[in-house]
Amino acid sequence: MRKALAAAGVLAVLVAVTVVVLVRRGSKSTEAVAPTRIHATLVPGVLPRPGVHGYTQSGFEEAKAGPLKIHRAFPPRGVLVITGSGNVVQEEWRYSKQHLEATRTRVTPTGRYSIWQRTRLTMVITQDEAHAATPATLSRPTHLRVGQHWVQDYTVGGVHSVSRNRVTGRCGAGCFVVVADSTVSGAHPGTERDVTWESETTGLTVRETLDRQIGGTFPYRMHLVVRLTR
Repeated sequence: MRKALAAAGVLAVLVAVTVVVLVRRGSKSTEAVAPTRIHATLVPGVLPRPGVHGYTQSGFEEAKAGPLKIHRAFPPRGVLVITGSGNVVQEEWRYSKQHLEATRTRVTPTGRYSIWQRTRLTMVITQDEAHAATPATLSRPTHLRVGQHWVQDYTVGGVHSVSRNRVTGRCGAGCFVVVADSTVSGAHPGTERDVTWESETTGLTVRETLDRQIGGTFPYRMHLVVRLTR
């Protein structure tokens, strides 16, 4: 019995040390790497155009699992990679090497429609989910104006989301402020508010603030501010 107890004690210490090491390893974000080249075949006139853009950023993300918590700051710089084919634009946000979010939108004369989303997130372990957004919903009208509003109601990988969007002001010539309040239902219910400064001239995000809270078994929180530098 003593040997069994001793073995159990050693195992408990090993498990505790392993957990501490994993938590420490997951508590650091490293800066994302920009690709040296991209391949895109977007038709002329579709915005935004292919390219690699740098952003300054500040904020944090936090995840919990029982009594354990990982809290880490985002690196000071992030990368937006824009590719696509035909009239479908892919925007890949590389907030860090550990956190990537991507969307695909179909550009039409009436606006941009969300058709696909991907999230790759490493918090001790890596989760990489990519799914079609059904049905396709209007994410941005072609011509924005102050006071405009629209709702997106769609499902991605079994997760139902409703996003209420409204244009609240201007941020310069051809630049509009769009506020999106979203709710997510299911096993991981949550809310998100995105405040985006968007250029109609380039189709690029000039500045954005994201506040995300997800509940459920593994609560997650994110606050991030990004600003275009090039």
